[in-house]
This record gives sequence, C-alpha cells and structure tokens, in this order.
Amino acid sequence: MPQQDQLDNLSKARMLLATRRFLKLDEWLLSLMRGWQNQGEGQSDYGLLMHPATLFTGTESPALNPLEILSDWAQQCPQSYHAHVLLGMVWHENAWLIRRSQGENEIEDHQWLGAQLCCDYAVLALLRAIELHPRPTHAFRHLMNLSGGFGEPYWLKSLFAGEVPKPLHEKFSIQGSEIWQAGVAHIHALGFEPATHWPHMLPAALRQTRKNGEEALDYWLRMAMSVRHADVGTMESYLLFHSAFWGGSDEQQLLIIDGPLCAEFSDEERNQFRANALCDALSGDIAERESPEALALEQRLATLLASPLEPDTRIRLLDLAGICTAYWQDDDQAGLAVYDALFAVSPQAMPGHSARMFISRAVLANGHEEGLPVLTQLLTRGLSQATDPVLVAFAATALQFGLYGLPARPELSEGLMEHAWSLIRQAGDEQPVSDLVTLAHDMAINDDIDAAHFLMTGMARHGSAIHCYELYFFYRNGWHHDVPEHFHNDSNAMDCVLSAARSGMVPAMFTCANALRDGLGGEPDYEQAMQWYQRAMDAGHLSAAYYRAGCALDNGSDAEKRQAAEVWLPEILHNPDHPDRAEAAYTLGMAWLTGTGVKKNRYVAARFMEFVLELNPASEAAKQVHDDLNGSLRARMNLWQDKRKAEMEDPVAEFRLQVPLQ
Repeated sequence: MPQQDQLDNLSKARMLLATRRFLKLDEWLLSLMRGWQNQGEGQSDYGLLMHPATLFTGTESPALNPLEILSDWAQQCPQSYHAHVLLGMVWHENAWLIRRSQGENEIEDHQWLGAQLCCDYAVLALLRAIELHPRPTHAFRHLMNLSGGFGEPYWLKSLFAGEVPKPLHEKFSIQGSEIWQAGVAHIHALGFEPATHWPHMLPAALRQTRKNGEEALDYWLRMAMSVRHADVGTMESYLLFHSAFWGGSDEQQLLIIDGPLCAEFSDEERNQFRANALCDALSGDIAERESPEALALEQRLATLLASPLEPDTRIRLLDLAGICTAYWQDDDQAGLAVYDALFAVSPQAMPGHSARMFISRAVLANGHEEGLPVLTQLLTRGLSQATDPVLVAFAATALQFGLYGLPARPELSEGLMEHAWSLIRQAGDEQPVSDLVTLAHDMAINDDIDAAHFLMTGMARHGSAIHCYELYFFYRNGWHHDVPEHFHNDSNAMDCVLSAARSGMVPAMFTCANALRDGLGGEPDYEQAMQWYQRAMDAGHLSAAYYRAGCALDNGSDAEKRQAAEVWLPEILHNPDHPDRAEAAYTLGMAWLTGTGVKKNRYVAARFMEFVLELNPASEAAKQVHDDLNGSLRARMNLWQDKRKAEMEDPVAEFRLQVPLQ
C-alpha cells in the first residue's frame, strides 16, 4: 500500500496533469527517474507514478481522459519521453479493454482488430519514447508486455527485417469488410482514426540489435535489462508470460528463476519471483490430494514461508494456500491455521473473498468450533476496515446476538446493516448478496436460526430481492433447514415473494403467481396470478406458460379455458425443448377427457395419454388414465364411438417430431 508521501506525490502528479503544467511535470518525473534507474523497484515514487491505473484514478480532482490529456501533452512537448511512454501504456490498456469487452465470451474478430489498432498507436508512441531517452526502461518493458499479449504488429516485424512496411490498405484488403468496419468502430469510440502509415526505419537505438530468430519477448527483455540491470518489474512481466495462463507452466517459470536470466537478482528478489509463480500455481485448479504435484507445492510453500518475504507477498501466499492446505490434508482446521498465520502478518492483513467464505463455512457449517478465534479475527477486522459489505453485515448480525466471539451490541447492528447495503449499492455487484444468503444458511446449520432470520430480514428491508425470496421459503418451512414453528407465517411469506417479484426477480414472479393462485395468506386471486404468470413468461420463464394454462383451465372463464386448450397448451407441445411438454400433453388429455375448454372426447384423451407415455414412459398418472380408458369392453366401445366424432384420425400427429429425410 502506498505511504502517505507517495500519496502526496500522486496527488501532485494528478494536479499537474489536470492543470496541464506539462513542462513542470516532465522536469519532476525526469528527476525521479534518475534515482529510480539506479535502485531497486521497492516502493519508489517513480515506479508508482508510471502506472496509468494509479495516475488517472484520483478522487481529489475531476476525472481525466487519459488519451486526451496525454495526446495534448505529447503535442505540446514533442520531446517528452514520459508523455510518449504513458501514451503508449494507455493505448495498450485500451487494447485490453476491447479484448475484455464481452466478458468470458469468446473474443470475436472485430475485437481482435480493434485491439490491434490500439496496439499500433501504442507501439508508435513507445518507439518515439525510445528516441527521446538513452535509458528507456519503461518503453522497453511495455513493448515486451505488448508483444507477449498481442504479438508484434506486422509493420514492426518488417522494420526489424530491414524492410519498408506497406501501408495498412496495401497490406490488407479492408474495403467493404464488415469486420474492418466493426473493428474500426472500437477506435472511433475513443475519438481516433486508425493509424495507417508507418515509420520507414527503426529508432537508432534499435538498429542491428536483434539476433536472428530471437523471439520478441526475449528481445525486449534483453533490451530492458541492458539499460536497467536486474529490473524487477520487467522480469515479473516476463515470467508472467511463461505461466500456465499464457501457455507456459509452473516448471518453465522455475527454470527461468533458477537460470542465468535471474542471476543478477538478489535472493530476496528471486524469492519474490518464486512466490509469484507459486501464487499462479495455487490460484488454478487445486492439485489432487497426495499427488506428486500437491506434495511438491506443499514443500515449495513451506520453504518460501520460512524465507524472508514482503508482507504483501506473504499475505497473498497464505490467502491462496489456506483452502489448498485444507484440501490436501483433508482437514478444515489445517486451513484455518493458515489463515490464523495470515492475520499474524500485520494488523491490517485480510484474506480474500474465497478464504473469507471458507472460514465461515468451516466454523459454522462444518462445526470446527476450535477455529472460532479465526472467525472472530475476521469479523473484528471486517468491522475495523468496514469496506467489505459481506463482513460488515456478518458482523452486524454477530453483534445483534453476541455470536462468533463478538460482544452483544445490538444498538450498532442497524447502522452497520445500513452501511453494508450502501457498500453493495456502490459496488453494483450481486456477489455479496449471494454470499450473505450462503452465510444465512451456514448460520442455520450452526443452529443460529434467529441470526439467519435477522440477516435475511435486514437485507430484505433494504431491497434485496434474493433475501425476500429466501424468506418466502423460510416462513413456509420450505427452507433447506427446519424452521421453528413460531416463524411460520403465510401472510409474511406472501408479502416477501410479492416484493421479490416486483423487484424483477423472475423465479419469484413464477412463485408469486402460484401463491396467488393457491390463495396463500388470504383468498385466491386468479386475475393477479395470471398477470404474474404472464410477466414471468415475458421474462423468459418457460414453466410459467404451462402453469398459466393450468390455472386458466382450473379457474378461468369459458373463453380462457378454450384459449388454454386450443392455443396455450398446443404451443408448448410444438416446442420440443419445453421442460413441461409431457405435463402439457397430460393436462390437454385431461381437458379432452373432462370437456374443459374443448368438447369432451375420450378417444382424443386416450391418444394424448399415449403421447404422454411416448414422452415419459414412467408417467404413472398417464398410464392409469390410459388403462381406465381401455380396460373394459364398455370403455373400448366408448372410445370407438368417440373416434367417429373426432375430427382427425391422429389428433397428436402434429406434435410428434418430424424426422428429416436423409
């Protein structure tokens, strides 16, 4: 975490940027750079300032547009090394943002193109920076990062090959290309046109410096190390591109760390690299218990933890190691001991999200009462820092009842619950809400049912739909855990599910419709039930269509019964992927059998029961009706008579799947 003087320097840099005093900012950065070039990475002010993520995220001044202000800086001070380095870094960052713009979905061609167009500008800026300083460490480092993440642009490869690169429109056919138009739209959104023409030669510092066949990643590492020996940040980036995430492996990283490339680094720095590599290994899939990989990881972990490490690094290792250790040793208490050691690193040390949930689960749900002091520390620090909504709400519940090692201070609970909700709203993230549902279930498993109820009602009062929905089942004793009778309350259940439905929660809309249909907590309300079925259908709830039809057949007018039998149920039967297709066929068959919404016809009903058994041979209800319709001479005579009245030979033929001709 930055120290106060570093925070002051960040504020100063942001102020100089916002007021566009670029010459003064240049002079200051160059003076900081001279000291940084000859010292370790550490917590240097210069190293902190040379990260756009910190430079452009201040709250004490109006938000700055990084591309706009850096372009202005580069235009006003064309000889500024730092303007061009930072501009290249921000363009590179925008390339990543385009790549990530669709989350976990597969990256599409236009995203690759938009990102590459940003990379072109990044490389142009970084090459210009190399021309402007004799020791351009950050320019080399970020050209290495860019090459590792996106590859070198074609025109840069041409320059290294001694060729004059072709302009973009000569190299590629872009006229009329839909992918080109979609890709360019990404860079247009940033307010720029794509770069299309390239330098005719490399900066003097790069000419004749690349070995034949040398990979870009290795080349830029060598160049960075040539101007700043044993540059920790550059080596950390280089090792990252040899991790499993980038197609490498844990073993590759260790070979590099123990090899000649890291020979100039100190033992402490190499331990830092080993810790980073181990964190990569621990953050992936957990190695199988008692496997050689798990045993090797445990040994490496023990060796590193016995060595001097930066506190932040030790905390990061312990955070990842706790859950792994619990699994490898098949003992939650072993994992809790790891987190106890994490808390001992510093008064501010906190585990990450997964570790926090593990601690509560191990103590409350799995019954490891000896781990209660770890849970108490977690809640105490959660209160002292008050930045994590899950821990704040968890602690508020503990204070209400004097649980989990905290004193009973119910007068504090309401304010803390309010604060937790404000944190959730600020973050705009649903994960804390889901985590609090999990905690409520864990409390109930620990027989703290009053605490579970308090936590859920506290969140529900502030507008949490999922907690309202949970309370519906809680009040109806349909929860995962037996609920004491004094909590059972159909009226409260109805209020909760209605609140959840009104908030837009789709499963709650469906459940609300069923509750209104059944008259939960009052009289049945057919009209309201049908409206909620329709809203659930509009929101994509498939089963709502079947239940709406059933509700109409049971309680609707004659016109609605006809619509259900003639339109709504057949629509379901025409959909081969509908989850309630067999049920819809049975319901429609019963409608024909009883004459509900259609003219009674036992033959048609029998054919629908046969169809149900085709869809679901295990249907006892359909089998019983079918047997009753065919079980006696009189019954078969009735079928024969009704067959003569039926309008078609096979009334279910239109619903059977048509097998395409080969």
